[in-house]
Amino acid sequence: MLAEVGAAVQRHLELLVDPISGAHLRLAGGDEPSLVAPNGSRYPIRDGIPRFVEAERLPADQASTGETFSLKWSRISRFGHDEATRDFHHRWYLQRYGWPSEEDFAAFLRTCARVLDAGCGVGRDVAWYLGHSRGLVAGVDISTAVDSAAENVGRHERLLLVQGDLAQLPFPPASFDYVACDQVLQHTADPRASFRHLVSRVRPGGVIAFYVYRIKGPVREFCDDYLRRATMAMSEAEAYRFSEAVTRFGKGLTEQQVQITVPGDIPELGITAGTFDVQRWLYWNVFKCFYNADWDWETNVMTNYDWYRPATAFRYRPEEIRAWIAEEPLEIVHEDIGDAGLSYRCRRTAS
Repeated sequence: MLAEVGAAVQRHLELLVDPISGAHLRLAGGDEPSLVAPNGSRYPIRDGIPRFVEAERLPADQASTGETFSLKWSRISRFGHDEATRDFHHRWYLQRYGWPSEEDFAAFLRTCARVLDAGCGVGRDVAWYLGHSRGLVAGVDISTAVDSAAENVGRHERLLLVQGDLAQLPFPPASFDYVACDQVLQHTADPRASFRHLVSRVRPGGVIAFYVYRIKGPVREFCDDYLRRATMAMSEAEAYRFSEAVTRFGKGLTEQQVQITVPGDIPELGITAGTFDVQRWLYWNVFKCFYNADWDWETNVMTNYDWYRPATAFRYRPEEIRAWIAEEPLEIVHEDIGDAGLSYRCRRTAS
């Protein structure tokens, strides 16, 4: 058994370190194969995936958020691998990070010896990066979604999946040419600290791309806070039923195809003039009731669920994120200020 695990992990063993001490690890056998640090710390390898997190040692909010996403990904384990969700997210990704085309992005990936998908979920982007790159692609997630990622992507000699915390990555500093953390940072216990840690893993001259939720208008923010307090106090089953209810509401509004016209801006409420589909207007200005007719029912439900249920879901203004970047050895290559979130592609400077 150790020989089989060794074939999968040994290939990239030089890239794995103790997330606490930073010391290099050795592969060990026993009842359960594991990675062992010089100080005796032991990290199990289960189903070929090194496990660097234990829920009982995480802050309560972070452990709860990890459980939420473990449940989400177990329900939609093929998300981003079916044609509808994959194409939607690829187009959105390229637009947000300023890549003119998939060919341009692929050309960039081919220059990268090592790529890190920080918060890889069920492997949607891992598979994409592998398809376009020539080097190693590492994927890390705090949840058991890494197991679905392994199943979805399959065995690959250039793939390394680990279960770990973005604030304590099991990789040495300056290890990666490209680090992507798409729609994940806001769910960490301390997004600013997690961001700083991710930047430290980018080599000088390398690139980091990340997305965080954007603060919206005061009515939507009030409803978000009110509803999230309620759903976080619910059981998982109750939170799921609530997510079904708001999805059903969003579906009903979408199917009515009703438009409303806002005659003028109301900046105090974050409301802009224009003509809008009523479902989309309520979604952006009042409360999240996501629905996409091109997606299956469960995916729609879980999209609402992963907004209302996680214990950590921070939102930011552009000037806050620019301040983060200014404090790091980074220069902004592209900024996208969207209705839902803030996306940045930055290059790490030599310092």
